[in-house]
Amino acid sequence: MRLTLTVTLAVGLTLAAASVLFVIAMSRTLFGRAEAAASAEVDRVAQALVRGEPIIDRPGVPAGYITAIQVRDDAGRVIAVLPAASPGATSARPVPSARPSLQPGSAPQPGVVPRQPPPRDLRVASRTVMTPQGRRTVIAVSRLGQISQSITLVERSLELAAPLLTLVVGLLTWFAVDRSLRPIEALRVRTEAISHSTLGERLPEPTTGDEVERLARTLNEMLDRLDAGARVQREFLSDASHELRTPLAAMRAELEVSLTHRGAADWRAVAGRLHTDTRRLERLTGDLLVLARSEDLTVTRPVETLRFDEVVAGELPTVSHVELTVSLEPVEVLGVAAELARLARNLLDNADRHAVATVAVRLGTQGDRVVLTVDDDGPGVPPEQRERVFDRFFRLDVGRDRAAGSAWAWR
Repeated sequence: MRLTLTVTLAVGLTLAAASVLFVIAMSRTLFGRAEAAASAEVDRVAQALVRGEPIIDRPGVPAGYITAIQVRDDAGRVIAVLPAASPGATSARPVPSARPSLQPGSAPQPGVVPRQPPPRDLRVASRTVMTPQGRRTVIAVSRLGQISQSITLVERSLELAAPLLTLVVGLLTWFAVDRSLRPIEALRVRTEAISHSTLGERLPEPTTGDEVERLARTLNEMLDRLDAGARVQREFLSDASHELRTPLAAMRAELEVSLTHRGAADWRAVAGRLHTDTRRLERLTGDLLVLARSEDLTVTRPVETLRFDEVVAGELPTVSHVELTVSLEPVEVLGVAAELARLARNLLDNADRHAVATVAVRLGTQGDRVVLTVDDDGPGVPPEQRERVFDRFFRLDVGRDRAAGSAWAWR
């Protein structure tokens, strides 16, 4: 509605202004052409009188521009008339003998033209010259009623046509805008029906090649991102609950067995195993907290220059079940101390749990990069799974037991 009203108002104002300018330009053109024709005829007749030549009509004068051409003497008497409106006259038509010009209050006399202001539809052009017979004044009188009627007809036509054209433009604008917004409204209704539980649905993409098709494609891409984010969140919750359930179930089983056989239970050993499980549970909870914080882009982390070799050296006690060989080159990196320590601890913990007899740790530089390498003699990661080890909670099938736990990787 707003767009239609705006376009209709703009078109109406534009047509109104254009109509006024058109009528003004038409009036000036037609009246100017008539006045120019009258002036040209006055000059032609005046030049003929100066040369003493006979005065004849010129058939090239447009009919309707000049009604009559009069020649007057010094006393204002009409001594000759050219009927310019009737082409074909070849000589001047004499008039009766001249009489004194009119005095105020006197009646008109034959052959004398009263000197009065011309009507509104008349245009008068005159020129006074010296001829062999004396001073003569040439006057061209043009009746422009036909031109005025034509302009009036154009004005009335525009008064009728401009509102009708404005109305037609308004209706066409309404139809065009409604037709253009209809697919957008359909997309809005379809989008409104998609909820968190139906993120797998997609919007229809019309093959129109215009903005509507690009909008539908963009919305579907947004839904793809939302669906992927929701899927990752569901997987995160599922994996997190699974990871937390494992140590809790082990602790519960340990306590139930010990309580059932109170007399035979070694409570010191039970306490040691429970302590190990609680540490594992604490580590899992800390990892979940780190993952949750990593998704929050508004959280700022203190970045500082650190000795990465010292950070890695502090996590070496994580390897306790196999032989450890270490080669650490002193290097400095820019990062967050807690996250770098977690990175080293995760790598060392995975290697310790999967190694058979030895783990090798090397830290050095390659160009402008710092490279930390943790090798073990365990089964390793298949080539097709090496990219997936950086996914959350990803574990190889060989590691899906309580002893193996989760294989965390950190980039």
